[in-house]
Amino acid sequence: MAGTDVQLEPERSLTHHNAAYWAAFSNDGRQIATASLDNTVKLWNVADGQHVGTLKGHGDGVAFVGYLKDGRIVTASLDKSLKIWSAEGGLKSTLTGHQADYLTCAAVARSGTLLASGGFDKTVRLWDADSGSLAVLTGHEAAVQTVAISADATLVASGGSDRSIRLWDVESKGMRQVLSGHNAVVEAVAFSPADKVIASADAEGRLRFWDEKGNSRENLESGAPRLKSLAFSADGHWLACGGQDGMVRILDVKARSLSSVLTAHKNTIYGLAFSPDGKRLASAGFDRTIRIWRFVVA
Repeated sequence: MAGTDVQLEPERSLTHHNAAYWAAFSNDGRQIATASLDNTVKLWNVADGQHVGTLKGHGDGVAFVGYLKDGRIVTASLDKSLKIWSAEGGLKSTLTGHQADYLTCAAVARSGTLLASGGFDKTVRLWDADSGSLAVLTGHEAAVQTVAISADATLVASGGSDRSIRLWDVESKGMRQVLSGHNAVVEAVAFSPADKVIASADAEGRLRFWDEKGNSRENLESGAPRLKSLAFSADGHWLACGGQDGMVRILDVKARSLSSVLTAHKNTIYGLAFSPDGKRLASAGFDRTIRIWRFVVA
């Protein structure tokens, strides 16, 4: 089935002093936060690209940044900590608990205060942004590389170097299911905001789709040598995929077809984010840049 074509039109480029690992739009779409291996998160106005603040305090590269529904900012760092900041950039609290080597990934619920993180200690940790630690989830047999939270905050998905995806029930804080099918390290997972469809990507460039019961729907070859990042649009219609080759691929989810392929960075794309209104896409690359694109349906 043929999908609708989309175009990514360059709007502006933002820079860090080291590799850019993540980007997130604020809930009103007016601000973008960017995380980097330079140990900082920068805040920018989306409309004009003006730099309006820098969050400093992590002792190592920042692997994730996200916005809570109330506007607070969450960051997660290779220094094994998460930090909660006010919307204006003031440090509110620091969450610690990961034990070995690096904290690699994190996720923020679309509403409420639930956070999830994963790391080289093979654990997934659940947190409440207000009260702190909620649970330590064990079961992965190697480093956890990616985590995601469902739109209703009832499920957490994690993927790792053990080539598996695990579904966790937030209420019971227990493992619901192990999803097997990838033949390489699972580099990215994402929940569709429209339903509980899960997309996953691996180090051999394969995409898989799963339902909330863990049934595998499809196994697609993306054309990328390695996929590192995924992001659904707010309506669940589009899935953006970032590759080691510096290319952004846009998939029409319903049609399961590629609608756009664009060279966006000089090398690996570690983070992707759609704006809340779906009119922009941000990509964060190892080339130290974050690029903001106009997302145009042709």
